[in-house]
Amino acid sequence: MLRKIFFLAGLSFAQLSFAQCDSVEVSGGLTVTSTTLMSGVYVIDGTFTVPSGVTVYVTPYSANGCGELKIYADEIYIHGEINGDYAGFVGGDGGERGNDVNSATGHASSLTSCNDEGSAGHIAVQGGFGGNDGTGPGKGIGGDNGQGGSGTKQYCGNFGDEAGMVGGAGGAGGGSGAAYGGSGSAGDQGGSGANTFSTNGLDVESSYNVVAGGGGNGGGASSVYGTINGTDIQKGSGGAGAGGGGRSHYLGTIGDKGGNGGGLVFLKAVDNIEITGMISVNGEDGSYGGSGGSGDATADCCSDGCNGCDERTFSAGSGAGSGAGAGSGGGIYIETQGTLTFSGTLSAEGGVGGNGGSKGVGATCDYSGGVFCSDNSMTTDDGTNGGAGGSGGGGRIKLFTPNCAQATISGSYTVLGGQGTNPAADGSYAEICGYLGVNENESASFAVYPNPFSDLLKIELGSFENYSVQLMDATGKTVYTATDFGSDILVATDELPSGLYLLQITTADNIQTQKVIKR
Repeated sequence: MLRKIFFLAGLSFAQLSFAQCDSVEVSGGLTVTSTTLMSGVYVIDGTFTVPSGVTVYVTPYSANGCGELKIYADEIYIHGEINGDYAGFVGGDGGERGNDVNSATGHASSLTSCNDEGSAGHIAVQGGFGGNDGTGPGKGIGGDNGQGGSGTKQYCGNFGDEAGMVGGAGGAGGGSGAAYGGSGSAGDQGGSGANTFSTNGLDVESSYNVVAGGGGNGGGASSVYGTINGTDIQKGSGGAGAGGGGRSHYLGTIGDKGGNGGGLVFLKAVDNIEITGMISVNGEDGSYGGSGGSGDATADCCSDGCNGCDERTFSAGSGAGSGAGAGSGGGIYIETQGTLTFSGTLSAEGGVGGNGGSKGVGATCDYSGGVFCSDNSMTTDDGTNGGAGGSGGGGRIKLFTPNCAQATISGSYTVLGGQGTNPAADGSYAEICGYLGVNENESASFAVYPNPFSDLLKIELGSFENYSVQLMDATGKTVYTATDFGSDILVATDELPSGLYLLQITTADNIQTQKVIKR
Protein backbone atom coordinates (compact mmCIF):
# COMPACT_ATOMS: atom_id res chain seq x y z
CA MET A 1 0.00 0.00 0.00
CA LEU A 2 1.27 3.48 -0.88
CA ARG A 3 0.70 6.34 1.52
CA LYS A 4 1.41 9.89 0.39
CA ILE A 5 2.04 12.38 3.21
CA PHE A 6 2.49 16.11 2.68
CA PHE A 7 4.31 18.19 5.30
CA LEU A 8 4.84 21.91 5.50
CA ALA A 9 8.54 22.77 5.45
CA GLY A 10 10.02 22.18 8.88
CA LEU A 11 6.98 20.30 10.24
CA SER A 12 8.08 17.62 12.73
CA PHE A 13 7.43 13.89 12.57
CA ALA A 14 6.57 12.04 15.76
CA GLN A 15 5.05 8.73 16.80
CA LEU A 16 4.11 7.67 13.28
CA SER A 17 4.68 4.12 12.09
CA PHE A 18 3.63 1.92 9.21
CA ALA A 19 3.14 -1.83 9.02
CA GLN A 20 4.87 -4.23 6.65
CA CYS A 21 7.05 -2.75 3.87
CA ASP A 22 4.78 0.02 2.61
CA SER A 23 6.13 2.76 0.36
CA VAL A 24 5.59 6.28 1.68
CA GLU A 25 6.08 9.57 -0.18
CA VAL A 26 6.88 12.60 1.99
CA SER A 27 6.98 16.19 0.72
CA GLY A 28 8.73 18.98 2.62
CA GLY A 29 11.34 16.91 4.45
CA LEU A 30 11.04 14.68 7.48
CA THR A 31 12.42 15.28 10.99
CA VAL A 32 11.83 12.65 13.65
CA THR A 33 11.36 14.51 16.93
CA SER A 34 10.68 11.67 19.39
CA THR A 35 11.28 7.94 19.72
CA THR A 36 9.20 6.03 17.19
CA LEU A 37 8.90 2.90 15.06
CA MET A 38 9.49 3.04 11.32
CA SER A 39 9.41 0.32 8.69
CA GLY A 40 9.29 0.19 4.92
CA VAL A 41 10.37 2.58 2.16
CA TYR A 42 10.27 6.37 2.58
CA VAL A 43 10.77 8.55 -0.52
CA ILE A 44 11.40 12.02 0.85
CA ASP A 45 11.39 15.24 -1.15
CA GLY A 46 13.78 17.14 1.09
CA THR A 47 15.93 16.27 4.11
CA PHE A 48 15.58 13.33 6.49
CA THR A 49 16.86 14.07 10.00
CA VAL A 50 17.14 12.07 13.22
CA PRO A 51 18.27 14.64 15.83
CA SER A 52 20.53 13.92 18.78
CA GLY A 53 18.69 12.21 21.63
CA VAL A 54 16.06 10.65 19.35
CA THR A 55 15.89 6.94 18.50
CA VAL A 56 14.15 5.40 15.52
CA TYR A 57 13.42 1.69 16.04
CA VAL A 58 12.99 -0.46 12.96
CA THR A 59 9.68 -2.30 13.30
CA PRO A 60 10.67 -5.96 13.69
CA TYR A 61 9.84 -8.55 11.08
CA SER A 62 8.05 -10.47 13.84
CA ALA A 63 5.79 -7.57 14.84
CA ASN A 64 3.84 -6.77 11.67
CA GLY A 65 6.81 -4.99 10.19
CA CYS A 66 9.25 -5.97 7.46
CA GLY A 67 12.38 -5.51 9.54
CA GLU A 68 13.67 -2.97 7.02
CA LEU A 69 13.93 0.82 6.89
CA LYS A 70 14.83 2.37 3.54
CA ILE A 71 15.23 6.12 3.19
CA TYR A 72 15.55 7.92 -0.16
CA ALA A 73 16.08 11.66 0.37
CA ASP A 74 17.91 14.73 -0.90
CA GLU A 75 20.04 14.88 2.26
CA ILE A 76 20.23 12.64 5.34
CA TYR A 77 21.42 13.60 8.84
CA ILE A 78 21.65 10.94 11.58
CA HIS A 79 22.68 12.62 14.84
CA GLY A 80 20.56 10.34 17.04
CA GLU A 81 20.11 6.60 16.67
CA ILE A 82 18.53 4.15 14.23
CA ASN A 83 18.12 0.86 16.07
CA GLY A 84 17.40 -2.22 13.97
CA ASP A 85 18.64 -4.73 16.56
CA TYR A 86 16.80 -8.07 16.45
CA ALA A 87 14.45 -6.71 13.75
CA GLY A 88 15.39 -9.24 11.05
CA PHE A 89 14.29 -12.77 10.27
CA VAL A 90 12.82 -14.62 13.24
CA GLY A 91 14.57 -17.31 15.28
CA GLY A 92 13.08 -20.80 15.49
CA ASP A 93 10.98 -22.02 18.39
CA GLY A 94 12.56 -24.29 20.98
CA GLY A 95 12.11 -28.05 20.99
CA GLU A 96 9.59 -29.88 23.15
CA ARG A 97 10.68 -31.84 26.21
CA GLY A 98 10.51 -35.60 26.26
CA ASN A 99 7.08 -36.55 27.56
CA ASP A 100 6.08 -40.11 26.74
CA VAL A 101 6.60 -43.26 28.78
CA ASN A 102 6.27 -46.54 26.84
CA SER A 103 6.52 -50.18 27.68
CA ALA A 104 6.90 -53.30 25.55
CA THR A 105 5.24 -55.27 28.38
CA GLY A 106 2.44 -52.88 29.31
CA HIS A 107 4.12 -51.50 32.43
CA ALA A 108 4.51 -47.80 31.57
CA SER A 109 2.83 -46.70 34.81
CA SER A 110 5.49 -48.57 36.84
CA LEU A 111 7.92 -45.68 36.28
CA THR A 112 6.15 -43.61 38.92
CA SER A 113 3.85 -46.02 40.78
CA CYS A 114 3.43 -49.67 41.76
CA ASN A 115 1.87 -51.91 39.12
CA ASP A 116 1.84 -55.70 38.71
CA GLU A 117 4.41 -55.99 41.47
CA GLY A 118 5.09 -59.70 41.00
CA SER A 119 6.11 -59.49 37.34
CA ALA A 120 9.19 -58.24 35.56
CA GLY A 121 8.59 -55.53 32.97
CA HIS A 122 10.08 -53.04 30.54
CA ILE A 123 9.94 -49.21 30.74
CA ALA A 124 11.16 -46.62 28.19
CA VAL A 125 11.28 -42.80 28.50
CA GLN A 126 11.39 -40.27 25.66
CA GLY A 127 14.28 -38.02 24.64
CA GLY A 128 13.99 -34.27 24.12
CA PHE A 129 13.12 -32.80 20.72
CA GLY A 130 15.32 -30.55 18.61
CA GLY A 131 14.34 -26.93 18.12
CA ASN A 132 12.88 -25.57 14.91
CA ASP A 133 15.07 -24.06 12.20
CA GLY A 134 15.35 -20.29 12.11
CA THR A 135 14.16 -18.27 9.13
CA GLY A 136 15.92 -16.39 6.34
CA PRO A 137 18.50 -17.31 3.68
CA GLY A 138 21.16 -18.11 6.30
CA LYS A 139 18.83 -19.65 8.87
CA GLY A 140 20.17 -21.62 11.81
CA ILE A 141 19.50 -25.37 11.79
CA GLY A 142 17.79 -27.18 14.65
CA GLY A 143 19.55 -29.99 16.49
CA ASP A 144 18.63 -33.67 16.45
CA ASN A 145 16.28 -35.29 18.95
CA GLY A 146 17.74 -36.92 22.04
CA GLN A 147 17.61 -40.70 22.36
CA GLY A 148 15.25 -42.43 24.73
CA GLY A 149 16.32 -44.22 27.92
CA SER A 150 14.96 -47.55 29.12
CA GLY A 151 15.24 -50.27 31.73
CA THR A 152 13.30 -52.60 33.96
CA LYS A 153 10.63 -52.27 36.67
CA GLN A 154 10.91 -53.67 40.20
CA TYR A 155 10.02 -57.28 40.99
CA CYS A 156 8.59 -58.75 44.20
CA GLY A 157 9.81 -62.34 44.55
CA ASN A 158 9.00 -65.18 46.90
CA PHE A 159 12.57 -65.42 48.14
CA GLY A 160 13.85 -61.89 47.49
CA ASP A 161 12.83 -58.62 45.96
CA GLU A 162 14.70 -56.87 43.16
CA ALA A 163 14.79 -53.15 42.45
CA GLY A 164 13.92 -51.73 39.07
CA MET A 165 16.19 -49.33 37.21
CA VAL A 166 15.41 -47.05 34.22
CA GLY A 167 18.05 -45.04 32.39
CA GLY A 168 17.44 -41.33 31.75
CA ALA A 169 16.70 -40.05 28.24
CA GLY A 170 18.97 -37.72 26.29
CA GLY A 171 18.45 -34.02 25.64
CA ALA A 172 18.20 -32.64 22.12
CA GLY A 173 21.08 -30.97 20.34
CA GLY A 174 21.48 -27.21 20.25
CA GLY A 175 20.47 -24.96 17.39
CA SER A 176 23.10 -23.48 15.14
CA GLY A 177 23.64 -19.77 14.78
CA ALA A 178 22.42 -17.94 11.68
CA ALA A 179 24.62 -16.50 8.93
CA TYR A 180 24.74 -13.39 6.78
CA GLY A 181 28.12 -11.76 6.16
CA GLY A 182 29.84 -14.45 8.25
CA SER A 183 28.83 -18.06 8.83
CA GLY A 184 27.08 -19.05 12.03
CA SER A 185 28.57 -21.76 14.23
CA ALA A 186 27.17 -25.21 14.95
CA GLY A 187 25.26 -26.08 18.09
CA ASP A 188 26.61 -28.50 20.70
CA GLN A 189 25.42 -32.02 21.34
CA GLY A 190 22.66 -32.40 23.90
CA GLY A 191 23.30 -33.80 27.35
CA SER A 192 23.11 -37.57 27.86
CA GLY A 193 20.98 -39.45 30.34
CA ALA A 194 22.59 -41.74 32.92
CA ASN A 195 22.27 -45.52 33.27
CA THR A 196 24.80 -46.01 36.04
CA PHE A 197 24.02 -46.66 39.70
CA SER A 198 25.50 -48.03 42.90
CA THR A 199 23.92 -50.51 45.29
CA ASN A 200 24.54 -52.09 48.66
CA GLY A 201 22.71 -55.16 49.92
CA LEU A 202 20.22 -55.50 47.05
CA ASP A 203 19.90 -56.82 43.52
CA VAL A 204 18.54 -55.04 40.44
CA GLU A 205 16.08 -56.94 38.27
CA SER A 206 17.89 -57.91 35.04
CA SER A 207 15.24 -58.98 32.52
CA TYR A 208 15.92 -55.87 30.43
CA ASN A 209 19.09 -53.86 29.91
CA VAL A 210 19.38 -50.44 31.50
CA VAL A 211 20.01 -48.03 28.62
CA ALA A 212 20.90 -44.35 28.80
CA GLY A 213 19.68 -42.04 26.04
CA GLY A 214 22.42 -40.17 24.22
CA GLY A 215 22.14 -36.46 23.48
CA GLY A 216 21.15 -35.39 19.98
CA ASN A 217 23.70 -33.82 17.66
CA GLY A 218 23.70 -30.05 17.33
CA GLY A 219 22.53 -28.27 14.20
CA GLY A 220 25.14 -27.76 11.49
CA ALA A 221 26.80 -24.44 10.68
CA SER A 222 24.93 -22.12 8.32
CA SER A 223 26.33 -20.50 5.16
CA VAL A 224 26.82 -16.86 4.18
CA TYR A 225 24.81 -15.03 1.52
CA GLY A 226 25.04 -11.73 -0.28
CA THR A 227 28.14 -9.92 -1.57
CA ILE A 228 30.86 -7.81 0.02
CA ASN A 229 31.01 -5.00 -2.57
CA GLY A 230 27.76 -5.34 -4.51
CA THR A 231 24.73 -3.08 -4.19
CA ASP A 232 22.67 -5.83 -2.58
CA ILE A 233 21.80 -5.64 1.12
CA GLN A 234 19.58 -7.83 3.30
CA LYS A 235 18.45 -8.28 6.87
CA GLY A 236 19.98 -10.94 9.10
CA SER A 237 18.68 -14.48 9.51
CA GLY A 238 17.30 -16.12 12.65
CA GLY A 239 19.02 -18.79 14.77
CA ALA A 240 17.52 -22.21 15.45
CA GLY A 241 15.65 -23.00 18.65
CA ALA A 242 17.17 -24.78 21.65
CA GLY A 243 16.81 -28.48 22.35
CA GLY A 244 14.29 -29.81 24.84
CA GLY A 245 15.28 -31.85 27.90
CA GLY A 246 14.89 -35.62 28.16
CA ARG A 247 12.36 -37.42 30.33
CA SER A 248 12.97 -39.50 33.47
CA HIS A 249 10.70 -39.99 36.52
CA TYR A 250 9.99 -36.27 36.14
CA LEU A 251 9.55 -34.16 33.05
CA GLY A 252 12.25 -31.82 31.87
CA THR A 253 11.52 -28.45 30.26
CA ILE A 254 11.17 -27.22 26.69
CA GLY A 255 13.93 -25.40 24.86
CA ASP A 256 13.80 -21.65 24.35
CA LYS A 257 13.64 -19.66 21.12
CA GLY A 258 16.50 -18.89 18.76
CA GLY A 259 17.70 -15.31 18.35
CA ASN A 260 16.29 -12.99 15.69
CA GLY A 261 18.56 -11.61 13.01
CA GLY A 262 19.47 -7.96 12.82
CA GLY A 263 17.33 -5.69 10.65
CA LEU A 264 18.15 -3.68 7.53
CA VAL A 265 18.89 0.05 7.36
CA PHE A 266 19.28 1.57 3.87
CA LEU A 267 20.11 5.28 3.42
CA LYS A 268 20.42 6.83 -0.05
CA ALA A 269 20.86 10.57 -0.63
CA VAL A 270 21.15 12.68 -3.75
CA ASP A 271 23.44 15.14 -1.96
CA ASN A 272 24.98 14.77 1.51
CA ILE A 273 24.85 12.21 4.31
CA GLU A 274 26.14 12.99 7.79
CA ILE A 275 26.22 10.35 10.56
CA THR A 276 27.39 11.44 14.00
CA GLY A 277 25.05 9.14 15.90
CA MET A 278 24.63 5.36 15.82
CA ILE A 279 23.07 2.84 13.46
CA SER A 280 22.84 -0.72 14.77
CA VAL A 281 21.44 -3.94 13.29
CA ASN A 282 22.78 -6.51 15.75
CA GLY A 283 21.59 -10.11 15.97
CA GLU A 284 19.87 -11.41 19.09
CA ASP A 285 21.46 -13.89 21.50
CA GLY A 286 20.11 -17.42 21.65
CA SER A 287 18.19 -18.61 24.74
CA TYR A 288 18.55 -21.58 27.08
CA GLY A 289 18.23 -25.26 26.36
CA GLY A 290 15.60 -27.26 28.21
CA SER A 291 16.52 -28.86 31.53
CA GLY A 292 16.62 -32.63 31.89
CA GLY A 293 14.04 -34.44 33.98
CA SER A 294 15.28 -35.77 37.32
CA GLY A 295 15.09 -39.36 38.48
CA ASP A 296 13.31 -40.66 41.57
CA ALA A 297 11.94 -43.87 43.05
CA THR A 298 8.45 -45.25 43.43
CA ALA A 299 6.92 -46.12 46.74
CA ASP A 300 7.62 -49.57 48.25
CA CYS A 301 5.72 -52.03 46.08
CA CYS A 302 6.00 -55.37 47.92
CA SER A 303 3.72 -56.52 50.74
CA ASP A 304 6.31 -58.14 53.01
CA GLY A 305 7.39 -56.61 56.28
CA CYS A 306 10.74 -55.32 55.03
CA ASN A 307 10.10 -52.20 53.01
CA GLY A 308 13.60 -51.79 51.61
CA CYS A 309 15.03 -50.04 48.60
CA ASP A 310 14.76 -53.31 46.69
CA GLU A 311 10.97 -52.83 46.46
CA ARG A 312 11.18 -49.70 44.33
CA THR A 313 11.66 -48.75 40.68
CA PHE A 314 14.44 -46.20 40.36
CA SER A 315 15.29 -43.86 37.51
CA ALA A 316 18.44 -41.92 36.74
CA GLY A 317 18.82 -38.27 35.70
CA SER A 318 18.14 -37.38 32.09
CA GLY A 319 20.18 -35.18 29.77
CA ALA A 320 19.48 -31.50 29.18
CA GLY A 321 18.95 -29.83 25.82
CA SER A 322 21.66 -27.63 24.35
CA GLY A 323 21.10 -23.93 23.79
CA ALA A 324 19.48 -21.98 20.99
CA GLY A 325 21.33 -20.51 18.04
CA ALA A 326 21.79 -16.75 17.84
CA GLY A 327 20.69 -14.43 15.06
CA SER A 328 23.15 -13.01 12.56
CA GLY A 329 23.97 -9.36 12.21
CA GLY A 330 21.86 -7.45 9.69
CA GLY A 331 22.71 -5.06 6.86
CA ILE A 332 23.60 -1.34 6.72
CA TYR A 333 23.75 0.31 3.29
CA ILE A 334 24.76 3.96 2.86
CA GLU A 335 24.96 5.60 -0.57
CA THR A 336 25.39 9.24 -1.51
CA GLN A 337 26.01 11.12 -4.73
CA GLY A 338 27.40 14.00 -2.65
CA THR A 339 29.62 13.97 0.43
CA LEU A 340 29.66 11.43 3.25
CA THR A 341 30.67 12.49 6.76
CA PHE A 342 30.76 9.57 9.17
CA SER A 343 32.02 10.09 12.72
CA GLY A 344 29.47 7.97 14.57
CA THR A 345 29.07 4.22 15.08
CA LEU A 346 27.83 1.43 12.82
CA SER A 347 27.20 -2.00 14.32
CA ALA A 348 26.12 -5.28 12.70
CA GLU A 349 27.26 -7.94 15.18
CA GLY A 350 26.01 -11.50 15.46
CA GLY A 351 24.44 -12.70 18.69
CA VAL A 352 25.89 -15.23 21.16
CA GLY A 353 24.61 -18.80 21.30
CA GLY A 354 22.43 -19.69 24.29
CA ASN A 355 23.59 -21.79 27.25
CA GLY A 356 22.54 -25.39 27.70
CA GLY A 357 19.94 -26.55 30.18
CA SER A 358 20.68 -28.14 33.55
CA LYS A 359 21.04 -31.90 33.92
CA GLY A 360 18.45 -34.08 35.58
CA VAL A 361 19.69 -35.45 38.92
CA GLY A 362 19.52 -39.01 40.13
CA ALA A 363 17.80 -40.54 43.18
CA THR A 364 18.97 -42.02 46.47
CA CYS A 365 17.43 -44.57 48.85
CA ASP A 366 19.00 -45.67 52.15
CA TYR A 367 17.11 -48.32 54.15
CA SER A 368 17.99 -49.33 57.69
CA GLY A 369 16.46 -52.77 58.23
CA GLY A 370 16.71 -52.94 61.97
CA VAL A 371 16.56 -56.29 63.85
CA PHE A 372 14.65 -58.42 61.32
CA CYS A 373 15.46 -56.89 57.91
CA SER A 374 18.73 -56.31 56.07
CA ASP A 375 20.10 -52.86 55.41
CA ASN A 376 20.24 -51.83 51.76
CA SER A 377 20.74 -48.73 49.63
CA MET A 378 20.74 -47.59 46.03
CA THR A 379 21.83 -44.38 44.27
CA THR A 380 21.33 -43.50 40.60
CA ASP A 381 23.56 -41.04 38.79
CA ASP A 382 22.89 -37.64 37.25
CA GLY A 383 22.52 -36.93 33.55
CA THR A 384 24.74 -34.32 31.90
CA ASN A 385 24.20 -30.66 31.17
CA GLY A 386 23.38 -29.44 27.69
CA GLY A 387 25.98 -27.61 25.64
CA ALA A 388 25.76 -24.19 24.02
CA GLY A 389 23.94 -23.12 20.90
CA GLY A 390 25.78 -21.72 17.91
CA SER A 391 26.57 -18.02 17.67
CA GLY A 392 25.40 -15.82 14.80
CA GLY A 393 27.68 -14.59 12.05
CA GLY A 394 28.41 -10.91 11.60
CA GLY A 395 26.36 -8.80 9.19
CA ARG A 396 27.33 -6.54 6.30
CA ILE A 397 28.07 -2.79 6.17
CA LYS A 398 28.55 -0.98 2.85
CA LEU A 399 29.39 2.68 2.19
CA PHE A 400 29.11 3.95 -1.42
CA THR A 401 30.51 7.35 -2.42
CA PRO A 402 31.28 8.86 -5.85
CA ASN A 403 34.80 9.89 -4.83
CA CYS A 404 37.02 8.93 -1.90
CA ALA A 405 37.90 12.59 -1.47
CA GLN A 406 34.23 13.30 -0.76
CA ALA A 407 34.14 10.84 2.14
CA THR A 408 35.28 11.77 5.64
CA ILE A 409 35.21 8.51 7.58
CA SER A 410 36.47 8.66 11.16
CA GLY A 411 33.76 6.73 12.98
CA SER A 412 33.83 3.18 14.32
CA TYR A 413 32.19 0.07 12.99
CA THR A 414 31.85 -3.58 13.98
CA VAL A 415 30.74 -6.68 12.08
CA LEU A 416 31.94 -9.21 14.66
CA GLY A 417 30.49 -12.67 14.74
CA GLY A 418 28.97 -13.69 18.06
CA GLN A 419 31.51 -14.99 20.56
CA GLY A 420 30.75 -17.18 23.60
CA THR A 421 31.38 -20.93 23.69
CA ASN A 422 30.93 -21.38 19.93
CA PRO A 423 32.29 -18.27 18.15
CA ALA A 424 30.98 -17.42 14.70
CA ALA A 425 32.69 -15.80 11.73
CA ASP A 426 32.91 -12.04 11.30
CA GLY A 427 30.87 -10.28 8.65
CA SER A 428 32.05 -7.78 6.03
CA TYR A 429 32.66 -4.03 5.87
CA ALA A 430 33.35 -2.21 2.60
CA GLU A 431 33.97 1.37 1.49
CA ILE A 432 33.32 1.61 -2.26
CA CYS A 433 34.60 4.78 -3.91
CA GLY A 434 33.86 5.89 -7.44
CA TYR A 435 30.34 4.54 -7.39
CA LEU A 436 28.07 6.73 -9.52
CA GLY A 437 24.88 4.81 -8.87
CA VAL A 438 21.78 5.30 -10.98
CA ASN A 439 20.81 8.76 -12.16
CA GLU A 440 17.15 8.97 -11.17
CA ASN A 441 16.16 11.52 -13.82
CA GLU A 442 12.58 12.63 -13.25
CA SER A 443 12.51 14.42 -16.64
CA ALA A 444 13.58 11.45 -18.73
CA SER A 445 13.06 11.59 -22.51
CA PHE A 446 10.40 8.89 -22.49
CA ALA A 447 6.81 9.02 -21.33
CA VAL A 448 5.23 6.78 -18.69
CA TYR A 449 1.56 6.87 -17.77
CA PRO A 450 -0.54 6.62 -15.79
CA ASN A 451 1.68 7.35 -12.79
CA PRO A 452 0.61 6.24 -10.22
CA PHE A 453 -0.69 3.17 -12.07
CA SER A 454 -2.93 0.25 -11.17
CA ASP A 455 -3.10 -2.71 -13.57
CA LEU A 456 -1.42 -1.37 -16.73
CA LEU A 457 1.63 0.81 -17.34
CA LYS A 458 2.26 2.32 -20.78
CA ILE A 459 5.79 3.33 -21.82
CA GLU A 460 6.24 5.56 -24.91
CA LEU A 461 9.84 5.30 -26.10
CA GLY A 462 9.68 7.43 -29.22
CA SER A 463 12.93 7.20 -31.18
CA PHE A 464 14.85 4.91 -28.80
CA GLU A 465 16.75 2.14 -30.59
CA ASN A 466 18.78 -0.80 -29.31
CA TYR A 467 17.42 -0.38 -25.81
CA SER A 468 16.51 -2.53 -22.85
CA VAL A 469 13.79 -1.83 -20.30
CA GLN A 470 13.85 -2.90 -16.67
CA LEU A 471 11.23 -2.33 -13.99
CA MET A 472 12.73 -2.77 -10.50
CA ASP A 473 11.09 -2.80 -7.08
CA ALA A 474 12.36 -0.88 -4.06
CA THR A 475 14.83 -3.65 -3.20
CA GLY A 476 16.45 -3.52 -6.65
CA LYS A 477 14.87 -6.76 -7.85
CA THR A 478 13.92 -6.75 -11.54
CA VAL A 479 10.22 -7.56 -11.95
CA TYR A 480 9.90 -6.86 -15.71
CA THR A 481 12.31 -6.67 -18.63
CA ALA A 482 12.06 -6.08 -22.41
CA THR A 483 14.53 -5.50 -25.27
CA ASP A 484 13.84 -3.56 -28.53
CA PHE A 485 10.14 -4.18 -28.15
CA GLY A 486 9.04 -1.26 -30.31
CA SER A 487 8.18 2.40 -29.80
CA ASP A 488 5.48 1.66 -27.22
CA ILE A 489 5.30 -0.95 -24.44
CA LEU A 490 2.20 -1.92 -22.48
CA VAL A 491 3.08 -3.71 -19.23
CA ALA A 492 0.49 -5.77 -17.31
CA THR A 493 1.12 -5.03 -13.62
CA ASP A 494 -1.91 -6.49 -11.87
CA GLU A 495 0.22 -9.09 -10.03
CA LEU A 496 2.72 -6.56 -8.68
CA PRO A 497 2.32 -5.42 -5.06
CA SER A 498 1.70 -1.76 -4.33
CA GLY A 499 4.76 0.39 -3.80
CA LEU A 500 7.59 2.34 -5.38
CA TYR A 501 9.29 1.09 -8.57
CA LEU A 502 12.16 2.34 -10.72
CA LEU A 503 11.81 2.20 -14.51
CA GLN A 504 15.20 2.11 -16.25
CA ILE A 505 15.84 2.52 -20.00
CA THR A 506 19.36 1.52 -21.07
CA THR A 507 20.86 2.35 -24.48
CA ALA A 508 24.39 2.28 -25.85
CA ASP A 509 24.82 5.95 -24.85
CA ASN A 510 23.17 6.36 -21.46
CA ILE A 511 20.83 5.17 -18.75
CA GLN A 512 17.62 7.04 -18.00
CA THR A 513 15.36 6.25 -15.07
CA GLN A 514 12.07 7.36 -13.62
CA LYS A 515 10.23 6.54 -10.40
CA VAL A 516 6.76 5.07 -10.83
CA ILE A 517 4.23 4.09 -8.20
CA LYS A 518 1.81 1.16 -8.09
CA ARG A 519 -1.41 1.97 -6.23
